[in-house]
Amino acid sequence: MADVGTWAKLAAYVVCIGLVLEFAHRVYWRINRWAMKLATGPTLRAILSALCATIPLISALLVTWGFCTYVDRRSFESLGLQATFESTAVFVEGIAIAFAVVTLVFMAGYNFGWYKIERSSLSRHQVPSFCGGVCDFSMAAVFEEIAFRGYVFTVLSHTWGVTAAVVGSSLVFSLLHIIKHPKMPLIFTLNAFIFGVVTAQARLMTGALWASIGLHFGWNLAMGPIYGLPCSGRVYDGGLVECQVEGPDWVTGGLYSPDAGIIGTGALTLTSFALAVLLHVC
Repeated sequence: MADVGTWAKLAAYVVCIGLVLEFAHRVYWRINRWAMKLATGPTLRAILSALCATIPLISALLVTWGFCTYVDRRSFESLGLQATFESTAVFVEGIAIAFAVVTLVFMAGYNFGWYKIERSSLSRHQVPSFCGGVCDFSMAAVFEEIAFRGYVFTVLSHTWGVTAAVVGSSLVFSLLHIIKHPKMPLIFTLNAFIFGVVTAQARLMTGALWASIGLHFGWNLAMGPIYGLPCSGRVYDGGLVECQVEGPDWVTGGLYSPDAGIIGTGALTLTSFALAVLLHVC
């Protein structure tokens, strides 16, 4: 009966958070389009765009808090969100690891001629979309970690143990990406699973979510807003730079994302190694 209850609870949570996030993103995109058309200065539009990007995060947090409080009868902090002095340090370490690895990927792609820089700076009118993109990518990293390496991981761990939690939360993370983007390349699905395992590794090594959130935060921030690499099948034009991708898709991920090529697989392997070394030393 406990197994049935766990599956039912996880299914209800995944369905609820999926529906709420779909609605929240639609609201965010509509309000953000309105904000970008306002006849006002770029500073105000940048602030409004950044605020709009918090809508999905707030929605995901409310759903997760509701399940923790009323279904599981546990505190929200028990998902690995206990705030301590060390939590700031591991969060920053996670960002640093991800940012360093993505930078290496970018440099390798540039040196091999796979990445061509089309634009190398932001104009004044591009600042609002850049700020909105920074918040969008960053907020997505936070709520995805709280949902998958937080709630789903915790429920699975308490019922079937750590191994099931790592594999199960990574599978759910990967499968939901397929549902959202059914035409995504197969390598992206594999890399999404590996990414889930790597961030679960960070949670296990630190006993909290902060390193996982830092890794995801730094990964998203560097890929899109900083280096302007493709995102979800399209050229990302809101980055600090804008890149055109050439070379074999199975290596570079093509227009989908570096995470959809073996360059992404190699980056995740390097991230796992760096994580183990840095956290062990610290």
